[in-house]
Amino acid sequence: MFQYFITIVPTKLHTYKISAETHQFSVTERERVINHAAGSHGVSGIFMKYDISSLMVTVTEEHMPFWQFLVRLCGIIGGIFSTTGILHGFGRFVAEVIFCRFRLGSYRSTSVPLPDGHTSNHLPRTTDNSTH
Repeated sequence: MFQYFITIVPTKLHTYKISAETHQFSVTERERVINHAAGSHGVSGIFMKYDISSLMVTVTEEHMPFWQFLVRLCGIIGGIFSTTGILHGFGRFVAEVIFCRFRLGSYRSTSVPLPDGHTSNHLPRTTDNSTH
């Protein structure tokens, strides 16, 4: 059994070169083997089912003004710069976290013994005693 489903849609087309009234159509086909011994029942034949749509499609061509094109282009370029900045900042943060973990020894605070026996975690002041 062969079945064809045909849908027809009326269409108005308006462009700068042409204005026309036409129809669009779509076709869907379905095929099924009829075998009464295997339990597949039905009438063999070719069936066409038409569906004419009650809605009309209107296609209109419109050009964008040049200033609107420039505004959209600037928006796209600005979005690219913003996204790149965000990704760069995130990548830099991740790189600093990863690389700083391997260099933990260089970032440890140093303990300086004081004359009274206590320790200070601050770096000592450097004074130039060679001139005295």
